[in-house]
Amino acid sequence: MLKFLFMMLMMLIMSNILNFVSYFFYMTFSVIFWVLFYSSFNVGHIGLGCDTLSWFLILLTFWVVMFMFMASQSFEINNYFKSKFSFVLMLMLIFLFLTFSSLDLISFYIFFEGSLIPIYMLIMGWGYQPERLQAGIYLLLYTIFASLPLLVSLFYLGNYVGGYSFVLLKGNFLFLNWVNLWFFFSIFAFLVKLPVFYFHLWLPKAHVEAPVSGSMMLAGVLLKLGCYGLMRFMFFFDGMVMFLSSMLLSLGLLGGLFVSFICLRQVDLKSLIAYSSVSHMGLALAGLGSWGLWGFSSCLYTCVAHGLCSSGLFFLSGVIYERSGSRSIFINKGMLSFMPSMSFWWFIYCIGNMAAPIVLNLVGEVGLLGSIMSFSSFTLIFLMVFSFMGACYSLFLFSSVHHGKVFTGINSLSDGVVREYLLLYLHFFPLFFLILKVDMMSF
Repeated sequence: MLKFLFMMLMMLIMSNILNFVSYFFYMTFSVIFWVLFYSSFNVGHIGLGCDTLSWFLILLTFWVVMFMFMASQSFEINNYFKSKFSFVLMLMLIFLFLTFSSLDLISFYIFFEGSLIPIYMLIMGWGYQPERLQAGIYLLLYTIFASLPLLVSLFYLGNYVGGYSFVLLKGNFLFLNWVNLWFFFSIFAFLVKLPVFYFHLWLPKAHVEAPVSGSMMLAGVLLKLGCYGLMRFMFFFDGMVMFLSSMLLSLGLLGGLFVSFICLRQVDLKSLIAYSSVSHMGLALAGLGSWGLWGFSSCLYTCVAHGLCSSGLFFLSGVIYERSGSRSIFINKGMLSFMPSMSFWWFIYCIGNMAAPIVLNLVGEVGLLGSIMSFSSFTLIFLMVFSFMGACYSLFLFSSVHHGKVFTGINSLSDGVVREYLLLYLHFFPLFFLILKVDMMSF
């Protein structure tokens, strides 16, 4: 474990030497290496391991961090603390990699909380408005407040079982007293990180104030930490999850439905996309609450699909912000006249956000709907409204930006460049081709 951490430390030191181009090639070869050799990565003697769930989320992490380098070329051109930016991104990559591959509960908690540090640095150092200070405080308070019960729970459970390994803990929770209380202590941090309704206020603030690369990381990977933790820890509480499934399903489904209505009154592009992320993660929580293999697998599909789709939408909002200087829907209208090629990609990602065919979001959401329906047929009306509202705010996002009367303060906007089209294509490529072979992610 120490040798592995030393190797990661050397990578961080190199981040102050290499430039953005070198890091782009490094990230590309890292993704290729991970795809080719993931099956042999099960080194329990250093406390790291990998299964289907971990592998897909680690691959998603490498993929999104590579996109973050590509989307932040302006920091390289303007020399806006580019070496420190590279250091923060590499630190984030290491923390997320260790979080998803950790086999020990304490190590998992340390790296899980450590991922808060680089995203906080990214918001505070490269954010846009002075309100990023408030957004950073919101992010810290919500996460730290929710993670303290998890730490106490981990110490108690490790002392009860006699170790902190994931293998030792499975199946021992059924004999604990006050298991309902410990169940909520253990998953509360993941519910906030997800985030569920009532604990979601930190997310829109963080998205709005973060740079484009920060929003891509928040939506692409950091929200998936909540789903990953729930999927890992729910196995320990398999008896209690069956008793409390109705509560988890109601919290996710009704909360996501309320947030869908909130999306329709947003005037900020990034805020609307952020609230749509809360809505989708609410549906994922409801699928996990149904406690079935169908819902579990579909939650993983949704995590991968939403991570790519929402990351692409945040990048598109950043493209418009770089050209017009505003994220307001009232100012950015009639973009179809100025940016016809970019409007095509807007349409692709908007229909992906509403889980239309040809993208992986469709498989994930159909599986979640089926899992929730198998739990209770009374959820049919809520699921119908949920799907309808998802289409409403996705079409509202596209039509309000690309149609309507052009704002007179905008004379002309240039269409996309090759780098932007390449990044959008690399977002869409796995979304399209993974739907052709979804059984590769089956459990």
